Amino acid sequence: KELLKMVTIESIRKMRLREGRSIREISRTLGVSRQAVRQAIRGEVKRSYTMSEPRACRAMKAFMCKRAAAWIILSAIIFLLSGCTPTNLRSPLAETRHDKWVTDITFLADQLPKRHRELFFKLDSADFYKEAERIKESVDELTDDELTVAVSRLVASVGDGHTVAYPDLHFTYPVRLYWFKEGMYAFDAPEEHREIVNLRLETISGKPVGEVIEALRPVISCDNEASFRDSVTHCILAPYILRGLGISNSEDITMGFADNNGDEVTVTLQPKDRGSIRYLERFNQSPDRPLYLRNPGSNYWYEYLPEHKTVYFQYNACANKEDRSFSAFSRDLFNLIDENGAERLIVDLRNNGGGNSLVMQPFISKIRGSALDHEDRLFVVLGRRTFSSALLNALELKNSTRATFVGEPTGGRPNHYGEVRTLLLTNTGITVRYSTKHFEYSSEDTDSMLPDVVIEPSIVSFAAGRDPVVDWILQGER
Repeated sequence: KELLKMVTIESIRKMRLREGRSIREISRTLGVSRQAVRQAIRGEVKRSYTMSEPRACRAMKAFMCKRAAAWIILSAIIFLLSGCTPTNLRSPLAETRHDKWVTDITFLADQLPKRHRELFFKLDSADFYKEAERIKESVDELTDDELTVAVSRLVASVGDGHTVAYPDLHFTYPVRLYWFKEGMYAFDAPEEHREIVNLRLETISGKPVGEVIEALRPVISCDNEASFRDSVTHCILAPYILRGLGISNSEDITMGFADNNGDEVTVTLQPKDRGSIRYLERFNQSPDRPLYLRNPGSNYWYEYLPEHKTVYFQYNACANKEDRSFSAFSRDLFNLIDENGAERLIVDLRNNGGGNSLVMQPFISKIRGSALDHEDRLFVVLGRRTFSSALLNALELKNSTRATFVGEPTGGRPNHYGEVRTLLLTNTGITVRYSTKHFEYSSEDTDSMLPDVVIEPSIVSFAAGRDPVVDWILQGER
């Protein structure tokens, strides 16, 4: 009965999201209540959920038994042909340094093409295997940092933003960088390096920052330029990556910055444990900080702006909070809108990297066709960090509402690979995640979802504590 319940939930989601069937049609087909269908779509099914009609239950059981039998046979065939078991997600252990690297790279080159949904959708398979062999032949000549970077480059060559050799960012140089439209700037630093905040990065270890960025490009897995601009500001601060690329040959590095007048400031930085760094975080101390910076750790929150009769709703993660489900949050949000007669709603997705796209369904169902469903009343903010499930929510809002989209191109592709699984390279400590499905949600195969109005982040606005995106919406400059 419990297994039947789980299979039914998956059937509901598939029929709703992929086949576009109505709640009434799904209810009749599967013999479950409409309330249960809505709960399944929202991802809030309770353990007490049961089938509504005995006859429908029997019919469903017979149907699913046939499907289950087919899957068992298919799984057995795959098992026999591949010789794989779940334990093969970890590479076998080896003894010597040479054998450890060769074993892990061999495991990666063997398993990644088998596990990925379609590894060679862009990359030529011969190039992939040739590069893997080249890395193995170079094990004794390269350092561990150089080999780790080589593995990252191999995985990134696939061209799938969800398939990545995860960088070890536990240790980093103590500065926070962001790629604004004017260039890459330090937007935060510890007290001892206060002087570099809001200055443009010019050099790293004496090398022009543009040269360093291009050296990093083939090492970073991404779907598009927007995603690269986000990821590179983190990877450029990883000591092992800079050493592996030959940009630095020691732990310490020098970074050169410049102000708008061209005056230069050079600092020497030592890598630190990420959790031990205490940044200035000046906006955390300011009551006037921009809305998008106020609650970065909250999955979702809202604020009413009475002077503009506007509700600002920021959605930072596609996941329910432990103390307040999203469906309850959504009800409160619409109650606030009704009680105050709000005339505009801003939905900010720019910092949302994904999760479960079903979580947002209560909101999307409610806003669709409502009084706020108008191009001058409903605004959705996109950014370079809008990725994965957050992108799917944005696409659904675009396809089912009349919202105006503002901000930057998204970091995720509308049609993309995803639903990741993990390969653990046991000997070298590298974690590789790979895609198992391909999602097509747009008839146009573009690199990013493009906003109707493009507004790039500016260091001038950031330094002044302003958000040009929300300013544009509130000031009616359209």
